[in-house]
Amino acid sequence: MKNGFCKVYGAEAAQDGIIVLSEKNCVIFYGYGTDELGGWNWRKDYDHIPTVAEVRADIEALVNAKTDEVILTGLKWNGKPVYLSSENEFNFKAAYDLAKETEGAILPIKFKLGEDADGEPVYHTFTKVDVLADFVTHIFTHIQTTIKAGWAEKDSIDYSLYQVSEP
Repeated sequence: MKNGFCKVYGAEAAQDGIIVLSEKNCVIFYGYGTDELGGWNWRKDYDHIPTVAEVRADIEALVNAKTDEVILTGLKWNGKPVYLSSENEFNFKAAYDLAKETEGAILPIKFKLGEDADGEPVYHTFTKVDVLADFVTHIFTHIQTTIKAGWAEKDSIDYSLYQVSEP
């Protein structure tokens, strides 16, 4: 049995729910998305009949992981990809705080923001406090927007679709 979710292609819409295959096997489907390969749903196989609480925990873990991934790799600033590891977030914010406190005396400061689609490093040299402020503001707006989207997704899930009816 698979331990996690996988994308199953061929979907045209969300097919949220549970399918009991046997007394010891079932599958859940959640969500809907499209990419270059077409429409898909998330699927997770179980070697037992999960409780709604277990399904909820699994789906929320999936949404949290997707949210974390968007925070980490989903930001572009001025067309440049920004990799937002916790360490990078701290370093960017610390540089801004110090630049603001010193009225820009620490500038210029160069950061590796991330990598382009070919894996080549993308750098930016900040020479003005207001540009660094704009950058940090974009980071925190991105994080908050992404977290709120994750909350909204979790709040919209109808877990009654994952309740197994007794025969």
